[in-house]
Amino acid sequence: MKTERVWPYVLPFPIDAKQRRLIWSILQSKVGMSILMRMKMDARTYQQELIKETPYSNKSIIEYLKKMVMAHILDQAMEPHLTDKKKRIWMKWYTPTQLGRRFILFLKQPERIPPETARRTIEELFQLYSSGIVGVCQKYGFSLDSFHHALDQHYFRAVTQKTPRTKPKVVVYGSAALDTYGSTEKLPAPEETVYVEERGRYPGGMGANVAVALSRLGVPAAFVGKIGSDSAGRLLLESLRKNGVDVSYLILAELESLQTIILNDGAGKRWLFTLGSPNTAISLTSPDEVDWKPIAESKIVYIGEVFLEVAPALASFAKKRRKTVIYRPGTPYLKFGVEKLRSVLENVDVFLLNQLGWHTLREASKEEVETPATLLKNGPTTIIVTKGSEGCEVYTHEGSFAVPVSTTLQTRFKIVDPTGAGDSFSAGVMKGLLLGWELKKAVQYGQVAATITCSRIGATPAFPTTQEVESYFRA
Repeated sequence: MKTERVWPYVLPFPIDAKQRRLIWSILQSKVGMSILMRMKMDARTYQQELIKETPYSNKSIIEYLKKMVMAHILDQAMEPHLTDKKKRIWMKWYTPTQLGRRFILFLKQPERIPPETARRTIEELFQLYSSGIVGVCQKYGFSLDSFHHALDQHYFRAVTQKTPRTKPKVVVYGSAALDTYGSTEKLPAPEETVYVEERGRYPGGMGANVAVALSRLGVPAAFVGKIGSDSAGRLLLESLRKNGVDVSYLILAELESLQTIILNDGAGKRWLFTLGSPNTAISLTSPDEVDWKPIAESKIVYIGEVFLEVAPALASFAKKRRKTVIYRPGTPYLKFGVEKLRSVLENVDVFLLNQLGWHTLREASKEEVETPATLLKNGPTTIIVTKGSEGCEVYTHEGSFAVPVSTTLQTRFKIVDPTGAGDSFSAGVMKGLLLGWELKKAVQYGQVAATITCSRIGATPAFPTTQEVESYFRA
C-alpha cells in the first residue's frame, strides 16, 4: 500500500471554537493569505509595508490585520518615526506569535524560510505535540512506549533507506550492542550490594566494532546484523552511519537491542556481562534473513558472532564465490566445541580467536585438539591466536610462527582499556590482506591498530584512523 505524501509538520489548531472560526475565515480569504505570505518570521512587518505591497484596499488589509491579532496569530505594537520633514508619526508593526509562525511555515516554501527559524518553529511544534501525546496517553490509557517505538521505527527506516548502497570490500556479519562502562572495587558476594559508578556508554558489539574499525582504516565496509527498535538501537545505527559504514543491509527488529555491561576495578581486572533475553536482537537467526548481494560484491566476508543456523550458509556461499572468509565467533560460540563449528570451519580461510577462546574451544571439544594447528585439518588455511600484550601465534599448513608486540609499541601507547582490541586487530589484518601483504606484515599492522585502541576508553571512539596507524610506522 502506497503511503500518501503529507505536509511534514504538525499544525495544531486552538481548541476555542470562536478562535478556530476566525482563523478559518482568514485562511479562506485571499486578503488574509496574501498578508500571511508577506509576514516576516523573525522581524517586524510594518502596516505601511503591507498596504504598499498587498494588492488590496487599505480597509481590507487593516480589517484582516485586526482579525489576525484577535485570533492570536499576530502581535501588534507602535513606534514613533520621524518623517523627512521632521514630523513625528506613529507606525504600527506586527510580529507573528507562536501560532502565527506555524501558519507562515505551512504557507511558505521551505527554501524561503531561514534554517534556524524553521528549526526553532519545528522544535516548538514538537514540544506542543509531545504534550498532546502525554495527554492522550493519560486520557485513553495508551502506552507512551508505543509512541517511542513508532518514532524509532520511522527513524530507522528513513536512515537505512536513504543510505546509499556502496560496493563494500568487506561485508561484516555479527552483532551490535550498547556498552555501558562502570567501575567498582569488587564483585559483590551473595546478598551483598556494591556501588558501581557509571563511566560512560558507547556503541559496541563485536561485529559492529569491526565494521567501524575497518571504515576508520579506510576500508569500505557493510555491516549486516540486527538491532532493536529502541533508543539503544538508534544510538548504534547513528554510530555506524556517522563512521561511514554501509547500514543499508541492517535488519530492524521489534525487539530490544543487545547491551553489555563492562566493569573495571582499580587493580586492572575486568568483567563483562551481556544483557540478553528472548526479546533481544542479537544477530541474524535464519538464512532466510540473509541478503546475499553484499557477499557477491565484496572481497572479504567476515563472520563474527552469528548463530550456527546461519554461519555455515554464509561461509559456504562466500567460499563458492571465491571470497576470503574470516571467522571469529567469540567465546560463547566456541563453547559448542569443534564438532559443531566444523560446518563453518570447512569453508573458512582465516580462523581468528584469542587465547581464552582457544582454551574454551579445546575444553569444549569432544575430540582431542592438542594445539591450534590441529584445527587446520577442519578446513582453515590459517589460524591466528591472539595473546594480548604477548602478541600472537600464527599457524598455517607450512608451519607456525610467533608475532610478538614490539617493545617500542608497548612503550609508546599505555594500555587503559582493552575493549575492542580484537576488533581493531581483525580490521587491521583484513586491510593488510586486501593490500596483498604477506601474513606477518598484516598481523603487525593489526597489532598497531589494536594497541592504539587499547590506549583509549571505549571501543568505537577508540579505533584509530589510517593516518594514526601509519604514523607509528613512519616514526
